[in-house]
Amino acid sequence: MRFLNILEYPDIKLRIKAKPLSLNEIPENIPLIKDIAYTMYKADGVGLAATQVGEDKRIIVIDISRKTDKDKIFSLDKGNILNANKNLIVAINPEIISKEGKTVYEEGCLSIPKFNADIERASEIKVRALDLSGKEVIVEAQGLLGIVFQHEIDHLDGILFIDKASPLKRSLYNAALKKSMVKKQEKDVSYTS
Repeated sequence: MRFLNILEYPDIKLRIKAKPLSLNEIPENIPLIKDIAYTMYKADGVGLAATQVGEDKRIIVIDISRKTDKDKIFSLDKGNILNANKNLIVAINPEIISKEGKTVYEEGCLSIPKFNADIERASEIKVRALDLSGKEVIVEAQGLLGIVFQHEIDHLDGILFIDKASPLKRSLYNAALKKSMVKKQEKDVSYTS
């Protein structure tokens, strides 16, 4: 398994809307799915979308058990990552088919380092997706699982959680990001001079 490069905001590729997989494409994408899961675990995330690693495919992986079980990564470094952990959720072509209620949760994202914000989401959702065998599954999710599903499905649609943050918090982060990018460019220029 490979650790994949996680794209970081403001990379324009994060805005690409992912394409669904056909049933025939699922088996050939198993190695990619393993790599995405491996990357999520190594990066200490609870979810990761294919678009975050530069693949415009409607695939997400989720494991919220990592919030409390930090040692799980070591048991997953060997063998078949998809069979090693019963808490790993792989959802292909996921779509939210119903939403109820509202909740606010402080979110972060592997693609937006050092930024957290309170985001309003539906408190209960139903998601329809395909599993690794191509079978359609319906998942009812609430709490953290519901939040992560909504966050990752947004990624597949080119939507980032920073888009849903308060305008003030978003503009402060963007200003800090711009400042750090300018400093990095100045540093790079000084090394080449």
